[in-house]
Amino acid sequence: MTKKLAVPLLTALLVALLMAGCGGAAQVSGGAAGPSGAPKPGGTLVLGENGQEPPCLDPHGNASSDGPVATVPVSDSLVWFDADGTIQPWLADAWEISDDGLTYTFKLRQGVKFHDGAVWNAEALKANFEHMKDPATKSPLAAAYIAPYEDAEVVDEHTLKVRLSSPYAPFLDILAQGYLGMISPKQIKEAPETICEHPIGSGPFVFEKWTKGQSITYHRNPDYNWGPKSAKHTGPAYLEKLEIRFLAEDATRYNALAAGEVDAIDFTPPQNVEDVKTNPDLGFLTAIRPGHPMSFWLNTSRPPFDDVKVRQALLAAVDRDSIIQGVSFGQYQVAQGFVTSSTPGYAKGLAGTIAHDPAAAARLLDEAGWTGRDKDGIRLKDGRRLTAYFPIAANFPAQRMQIAVQTQAAARKIGLDIQIQTPPEQELTDRSTKGDYDLTSGLWATNTADVLWIQYSSKNITTAQRRGQNVARLSDTRLDDLLERARRATGQAERTELYNQAQTRLLELAPAIPFYDDPRPVAYHNRVRDLAFTPAYPSPYFYDTWLDE
Repeated sequence: MTKKLAVPLLTALLVALLMAGCGGAAQVSGGAAGPSGAPKPGGTLVLGENGQEPPCLDPHGNASSDGPVATVPVSDSLVWFDADGTIQPWLADAWEISDDGLTYTFKLRQGVKFHDGAVWNAEALKANFEHMKDPATKSPLAAAYIAPYEDAEVVDEHTLKVRLSSPYAPFLDILAQGYLGMISPKQIKEAPETICEHPIGSGPFVFEKWTKGQSITYHRNPDYNWGPKSAKHTGPAYLEKLEIRFLAEDATRYNALAAGEVDAIDFTPPQNVEDVKTNPDLGFLTAIRPGHPMSFWLNTSRPPFDDVKVRQALLAAVDRDSIIQGVSFGQYQVAQGFVTSSTPGYAKGLAGTIAHDPAAAARLLDEAGWTGRDKDGIRLKDGRRLTAYFPIAANFPAQRMQIAVQTQAAARKIGLDIQIQTPPEQELTDRSTKGDYDLTSGLWATNTADVLWIQYSSKNITTAQRRGQNVARLSDTRLDDLLERARRATGQAERTELYNQAQTRLLELAPAIPFYDDPRPVAYHNRVRDLAFTPAYPSPYFYDTWLDE
């Protein structure tokens, strides 16, 4: 496990990051030759995807980090988050925001139809908002993102007035993400139970078949003529067909590319990146996903990590630079805080604040009262050992396991015993819900600094009534206040300052060990042209893509 009409959070900062080749920018490198002529329609593109197959293809019910790659071909979004950070029209032609930030009036694009013939209009948009928020959708993402949505009023066939319960600055930004793509209102109303298995959208590709554990196939929508205005062409997609093939093993995925069995691979293994970059027959596309870096969260609601000094000690004990340099073959950027460097609102002035300092870690544990030692060198306090439990899934990614083992070794050197456990899947789920763990891992990709509210607001701690994403179970009044004020702020300067203060506060609270800013490296044969990312959430986007056979 990111106003005015077209001004996003920290546009200037995002542009600078894009120009620098980091962050949400799509960096292209490698030896791919130039196009041999004009784009050519036809052909089938096969993408080798990693093993994180989404359990559901309803964009609103999807929480998989790779979910958009499977749903974006089918479903368009209300607005487009452009590469320069601005919000551009897409299925919405224009919009107005009330001075108090509580009302958004959308003027919708005309002439759009869903794959089942349903018409795109104000009723369709309202149906999608209601579907996102409906508890029956079991939405872990969309519902959280539009939590301030209160209701909507159809003004006329192509105008919808949306009311929020409180000002919410990132509203347009998150509406650009694939997780909030539009689904046929007819399917929503008549057969919502079919959306997970067979989504019906308005996108450039029509869902064809899902062979679970193997692949998803799509074919071109011949009637498509409403792509984002930043696209390189109009009309239908060039590709006749698209296949996403799930290849979990890194070696298998890379070997399939090398053998020509697939045209492109997502999440290029870090050990193969340099080979790809120097291969004249391959191209390379990469971006750092905005949001929260890959981290190990610490459960602050129970011992030992309810003590901030113990959390700070573990953070200081772990040599993050050395670990990430090793496991990523030098390809990953070490996280500098609690949002990635590509996130609008990233406090770049805090870079370098987290230091590897085992001596300081030892002092902090002394100050916390863990001054005794048992025969194994583990610290003691009032007769108790300093122990933390880290339950993980049996299929825990190998790279994260390496990070876990090295974190365990660093902790042991300062007298903290981290016990890595692999309980059965149901037990793991139950323990996660109950908060029965001391460490857990993950990341959260989104295009706004509001990810901090999602991950650390006390409102997002899981309860019997609601599944929240604050897995650190952090509850800090000062932080809560900063995050609430930031998401309500209508001025960019005020919002930026509040997010800076929130990131500073999190460095003090140390609710997690941030390891790396998660990249999205894609390798492809040079016959693949105009492959790109959706800037709102870096994921391969195939509308302009064509094959130069």
